[in-house]
Amino acid sequence: MYIAVNEVRNGACGILGVLPAQLRRYMCNIDLEGAAELRLIAGQPLSVRYADGDCYVTSHSSLTRIAAGGVRVTREQIGELVERLTGSSLYSVRDEIRNGYITVEGGHRAGIAGTAVTEHGSVEFIRDISAVSIRIANEVIGAADEVMGHIVTPGGIRSALIVSPPGAGKTTMLRDITRQLSLGGYAVSVADERCEIAAMREGRSAFDLGPLTTVTDHCPKAAAMLMLLRSMSPDVIVTDEIGTKADAEAVTSAMNGGVAVIASAHGRDLAQLMRRAETARAAELFELIIVLSRRRGPGTIEEIRENA
Repeated sequence: MYIAVNEVRNGACGILGVLPAQLRRYMCNIDLEGAAELRLIAGQPLSVRYADGDCYVTSHSSLTRIAAGGVRVTREQIGELVERLTGSSLYSVRDEIRNGYITVEGGHRAGIAGTAVTEHGSVEFIRDISAVSIRIANEVIGAADEVMGHIVTPGGIRSALIVSPPGAGKTTMLRDITRQLSLGGYAVSVADERCEIAAMREGRSAFDLGPLTTVTDHCPKAAAMLMLLRSMSPDVIVTDEIGTKADAEAVTSAMNGGVAVIASAHGRDLAQLMRRAETARAAELFELIIVLSRRRGPGTIEEIRENA
């Protein structure tokens, strides 16, 4: 389980600044330590998700477990929030929006729901946004302490796949693995397609990723991995949420080139992971599989399995 001593610094400061003024006032006394998500749904009460469940924000800037006691979010406030998230330019984040999210400064991710505009069977845009769920990014120094002895061995770095459901801390662990490997003298390259691991802004990460870490973001992870493999001569490549055939092929190329890969994938457990053909194929490439859950809070290590 993670204890994030600095999550309010990285969480609240970035998140509260994008909220409409009235909602920001309601949030001013809310303790976001340990918070995973901030949920805004038009016509429904403003809520904060913690490890032990959801709480609702009252007009007195306090929390309640009773939904009826929470302040209700208006469509106008959702619209203002989206404007603030996009810098009043929906076009500038069009690629992200078609994937259902907007990246927020500080590595936070705002998931969005609304009416999909499709063309030839593909989502081109989302309009009439009615809900925003902001996942709060946390930096936890030491989050990977328990797994580093399995990853770094006398024989070198072992490739590892971190498996967890959403909100169980896999990206937080990836950050700290990156930091510890980099501090240990390894050249680490991060393929950060959704800008969540490094949260780069003007060429600098919002998190401490160590002195020997390079990042390529806003690029499909398979392409980014191959670019970094050619251009940065890394000892390790780190990436988030693999799951396609192209991802598996890029991981294979890196490993065949003598580069270790640390990656993550969605899954409640190994059984669920192995039921999906592409993630099952990818899992077979890794020497270690680390399974996380939220059972005792985000970052609970359920299993560390060695692949034969």
